[in-house]
Amino acid sequence: MNKIIMSMSVIASGLLGYTAKQDGTRVEEALTNVQYVKSWVLEDLNSGAMDTIYAEYYLNILNETEDLLIK
Repeated sequence: MNKIIMSMSVIASGLLGYTAKQDGTRVEEALTNVQYVKSWVLEDLNSGAMDTIYAEYYLNILNETEDLLIK
């Protein structure tokens, strides 16, 4: 019985991994969007259109989002 449960969990984890890989394009698109927004924030910061405090806040949130998407 334990072998069956272990086998099923291995198969299930393999299928879940496969499903996640099939949907990877959405993660790639999300990462691309995050990187675009980060570049816009940096441009606004460098041009003086955005205050440093706001830019740091946005960049921290975007970096955290990027890290979550990569994991």
